[in-house]
Amino acid sequence: MKFDASSLTVVLISVAGSWTGLYMKYDKVFMQYDQKLDALSNRIDVCVCPKGEAGLASNSADANSALLSQVAEATKISMRSLETSERVERRLDESPFTKENDWWVAEGDAMFLIPGGIVVGSRNEGCTYGNTVLSVDTDGTNCPSGLGTVTFGHKNLALGKYSSVTGGESNSAKGTRSSVTGGNQNTAEANLSSVSGGKSNSALGVLSSVTGGTGNTAEGKWSSVSGGFKNVAKKKYSSISGGSSNNAAGVGSSISGGSSNIAEGYLSSISGGNQNFAEGELSSVLGGQHNVAKGKWSSVSGGQTNTATGVLSSVTGGTNNNANNTATSITGGIRNRAQGKLSTILGGQDKVVEKNKKTSYKANK
Repeated sequence: MKFDASSLTVVLISVAGSWTGLYMKYDKVFMQYDQKLDALSNRIDVCVCPKGEAGLASNSADANSALLSQVAEATKISMRSLETSERVERRLDESPFTKENDWWVAEGDAMFLIPGGIVVGSRNEGCTYGNTVLSVDTDGTNCPSGLGTVTFGHKNLALGKYSSVTGGESNSAKGTRSSVTGGNQNTAEANLSSVSGGKSNSALGVLSSVTGGTGNTAEGKWSSVSGGFKNVAKKKYSSISGGSSNNAAGVGSSISGGSSNIAEGYLSSISGGNQNFAEGELSSVLGGQHNVAKGKWSSVSGGQTNTATGVLSSVTGGTNNNANNTATSITGGIRNRAQGKLSTILGGQDKVVEKNKKTSYKANK
């Protein structure tokens, strides 16, 4: 087969020119095509040599035919590559991102839909990720395994459906829609429970919450502990504001502060002090030490080792006083006992109003 060597050179230069433009933009994608064209160019160099037409004519017809076939193949490859580049360019033109220095920036009104989930940072190989999750994880220790869960921070687990842990370390949100905001070793166990911070706090009741502190537990439904150390809000609607080792054991009971206080009556309350007990329904202890309000609506305001046993009974202060009948009261003093209904002792020492008497004792001058 005879052919014009200069024409062949023009065809090859055209193919190579098209390829060169593609190679500059898509060198990684089309590297294999580049290698083929290099081999083909070497073949052409052998043919178009200083010997001119005589050297070219000496090649066999079969060799020339094979050579032209390779040129045609290279042309087809170039055309397909060009079509591919045009598709890529169209996709890039349609992208919502633009590059500004080292940042890829999305358009202001761009919306993104990612059904599976997003992990920013490192993957936790030991985690079974839930659907539609978000995790920011610096070293592969967080695990958002529940449906629609979120984990930030370090070594945090979001196990309950729609639960979240948004900071801190070694925290767990186990209940459905539960949350831990931060802190260390906190657990939101029940549905809709929450722990805001602190350390080793647990929200175990439905809709319970712990705001902070250390070692606090909200066990009852709708119970809460705001802070302090080793406080327990045991029954529903119970609350503890602070202090240490306090126990709100009655329904709707509350403790504001102090230490080792127990409010176990229905809607009972203790404001502070140490080792005080509000046992009666709607009873209260404001402060002091070792005071007990046992009767319904009874109260002890302060002092030490005072007891209000009767319904509506009260002890204001002093030491070792006992108002143990209906509507009895002791204002202060030492070892006084108001045993008769409606009796009152204003103060003094070792005063006693017997049962069925309404005598009032004034304090000794």
